[in-house]
Amino acid sequence: MAQQRYPREYLLAELRRVARLLGKIPSMDEFRRESKVSPVTVATRFGGWKKALASAGFDPKKAGLTYQDIEMVEELRRVASELSRTPSTTEFDERSQMRSSTLIQRLGGSWEAACRTAGLPPFVSVKPSNVIPGWNKGQRKLQICKDGLQYLYEVEGLSASAIAVRLRVGRGTVLRRMAELGIPVKKLHYTMPRETAIEAKMYQELERRGVTFVKQQVIDGLWVVDALIPGARLVVECDGKYWHSLPEMVKRDRKKDGYLKSRGYKVFRFPEAAIHADVATCVQRIVDALIDRYKDQ
Repeated sequence: MAQQRYPREYLLAELRRVARLLGKIPSMDEFRRESKVSPVTVATRFGGWKKALASAGFDPKKAGLTYQDIEMVEELRRVASELSRTPSTTEFDERSQMRSSTLIQRLGGSWEAACRTAGLPPFVSVKPSNVIPGWNKGQRKLQICKDGLQYLYEVEGLSASAIAVRLRVGRGTVLRRMAELGIPVKKLHYTMPRETAIEAKMYQELERRGVTFVKQQVIDGLWVVDALIPGARLVVECDGKYWHSLPEMVKRDRKKDGYLKSRGYKVFRFPEAAIHADVATCVQRIVDALIDRYKDQ
């Protein structure tokens, strides 16, 4: 049987489709995983993989980069959205896996240029004028008793960062208050990863439905969940087809679910196919469970 010969236009369209799916310029291995067309076929037709990328309108020099320019722009906009203003380099580094130094190098040579590339106004430092000089000399921002703080941290399983968001103070303020009250901090070396495509889709639908949740929440210093609805103790996990089909991951997911259920959490696991097919139906299951939990209270 003769090998199928794809038109050049089809191969270029397939390259662009995979790039949109991944959110970056694909490598040959990534293209192989996402397309029925062999990357060798593409490379052969165009005289090499880099030439194929160039023919599709991509810059071959950026194919091996960890982050593409558009990803860095989107990440900068995400952090700005969280703060409701342009972040400083320090604020960006605290809230992102990317480094501000990388953005500066790739997006214009300065933080101001990087912000302009992302369509943001330059960062302006605003210092409060009514604070007495010196460490912690101003009015205390956080007034919460030990039982209340301990409930949020140990019972609901919120991280110091999540508590800070809820109480509208800084993470350092929460940690100092915990130290004052003698609440031990659980040690977990964890860096929040970039959102996967299915996580982003789930977060967007949860926000659209008005569900309050925390992304990438650490539970008891042991497990990290994709999303937590704290008051109702509902956990949402978005399972990628490849990663969560591995035997070791299946075993790990079972152990994780068992622990969370023993702590009173209800766990929802949604496979990648279900999220892509109908994320609204997935979120409706969460909303229904949320309503049921509040009825029981």
